Amino acid sequence: MPELPEVETVKNILKPLIIGKNINHVEIYYDRLIQSDLEEFKNKLKGQKFLDVTRYGKFLFLHLTNDLVIITHLRMEGKFRFTTESNPRIKATSALFFLENNEYLAFDDTRKFGLMYLSDEASYKDVKMIAKLGVEANKVEENDIPDLIKKFNKKKPIKELLLDQSILCGIGNIYADEILYQCKINPFTKGSELKENDILNIFKFAKITLDKAIKLGGSTIHSFHPSEGVDGKFQEELLAYGRSGDTCPICGTTFHKEFLGGRGTTFCPNCQIDHSLEKAIGITGPIGSGKSTILNYLKSKGYFTLSSDEMIHDLYREPAIKNKISRILGSQFDIDNPALVKKTRQIMIASPEKKKAVENYIYPVLEKKILQNFAQNEKIAIEVPLLFKAHFEYMFKKILVISISKEQQIANLKNRNDDIESSKALNKDFDYKKLDKVKIIEADGNFEHLYKQVDEALKD
Repeated sequence: MPELPEVETVKNILKPLIIGKNINHVEIYYDRLIQSDLEEFKNKLKGQKFLDVTRYGKFLFLHLTNDLVIITHLRMEGKFRFTTESNPRIKATSALFFLENNEYLAFDDTRKFGLMYLSDEASYKDVKMIAKLGVEANKVEENDIPDLIKKFNKKKPIKELLLDQSILCGIGNIYADEILYQCKINPFTKGSELKENDILNIFKFAKITLDKAIKLGGSTIHSFHPSEGVDGKFQEELLAYGRSGDTCPICGTTFHKEFLGGRGTTFCPNCQIDHSLEKAIGITGPIGSGKSTILNYLKSKGYFTLSSDEMIHDLYREPAIKNKISRILGSQFDIDNPALVKKTRQIMIASPEKKKAVENYIYPVLEKKILQNFAQNEKIAIEVPLLFKAHFEYMFKKILVISISKEQQIANLKNRNDDIESSKALNKDFDYKKLDKVKIIEADGNFEHLYKQVDEALKD
């Protein structure tokens, strides 16, 4: 649906084309387009002249002589088309304004959701659909802020509140995703959970985003075009909307797409954290560092525990997943076949692109599997060797990163009869992000010292 920048672009294109033009008569080909009296609409427009085109929110207003005003909304795919062709009507045409000098203004609407309503200069702003509109999202003034903060204080997701035209008008699905991404606010966060500074940031980035989109002619998404031969350029600047499956340019996390109120909603779970999901304890570190030891310790203290290695191996055994990975690799994959596992490793070493493709496929599947356990358990501890590489940071309220010397690591691997030769990266530092939620645990072979550090790290 065209949003404020797209409708502003339509206004700017339309205005010089029709100002000063007289209407000979109007033909309506889809009666439900007209929300006021149909016959009055057609009769009153005869002989009138277009004087101006204005906009508020997503609505356009066509001002005419005799103090008449046509209120119009493009909805999903409505589009004005100015033409001098001898056959101006096309299949999608819902209304046709016959102008002087064999000129025509058509309103084309493939999906037939657009509307027009005839009013007058004295009362068009009082028509219900206009009177209920809130402040334009890119024109919030200081004196508007106290009332808007109250309106945002609702137990509804902030994405839904941004789409509520009675609070801020002009924002639709595209720009709501863009604004929330720039504010680092999760779209599912309740309005009542936002701090005042969060709301002020929404106003700030709404103005920045919408004004920039207006300057670039809006976003041409799917089948919407503001005019024949005219495409908006802001879609080339979109940071979040429509980027599901791409990686966030800030943190490298894969953009998620979920549905909220029937609207596809794209966001970065690590930049836009849903704090209700920060409930698990994450355990990560290099091979042989003692991740399983800490996991078992937390299990003894009443935590529900998960091993992502075990979970991912179970996923590898599912036929659909096994087949998908085989297609990515171009070679048969079977986690229970040592010869095929060895071949898979060779392929991934030789082809980093295929390795990355497998990771991009399996990490989101594992992610959903882990999150399914969050709804059923309150105290959760999860061992995730590739926690930071998979960008799962947002799931955890605390992340225990195990630090271990090369000598202690080799000793641990020997104690569990692991192949030291398979762990040639022992000298490499473990890659982790220095977040506030990260707690470093020193593994020196002393269990009592290890457990004491864990207890200390988990204190609130």
